[in-house]
Amino acid sequence: MTLRVAPARSDAELAAAREIRRAVFIEEQGVPAELEVDGLDPSCEHFLVFRDGVPVGTARVRQTDDGWKLERVAVLREHRGRACGALLVEHVLRYLPVAANIHIHAQESALGFWQRAGFAAHGPTFDEAGIPHRHMTRSSTRCG
Repeated sequence: MTLRVAPARSDAELAAAREIRRAVFIEEQGVPAELEVDGLDPSCEHFLVFRDGVPVGTARVRQTDDGWKLERVAVLREHRGRACGALLVEHVLRYLPVAANIHIHAQESALGFWQRAGFAAHGPTFDEAGIPHRHMTRSSTRCG
């Protein structure tokens, strides 16, 4: 098994990212399409994780007033638990500027994943698209 992460820039790569998000968020988790397709994609940097050359996961990141927001992190169900998500997040974090403030809205069911990636939860649980979430933050600590 070969894993590789790369920015998604071509129309075909961005379409693959949207398809993964549709499969995970809309079909699997029941997120309404109008919430998942939020119009922010053009202002984001997108990434894909490939397993043996096939896109199996995606994430996007964008700059906000509170720092960088990592979001829409999704790995197809049959590829979870195979290091795809961890490699994807690690790659995206290396992409961000040194000492960047990074935040996410993490699904409660994935808190352990995000804690292993160095994020800490803050504040109460809140609802996003009918799914319990927590706000989490991380400071980039990579060297120049």
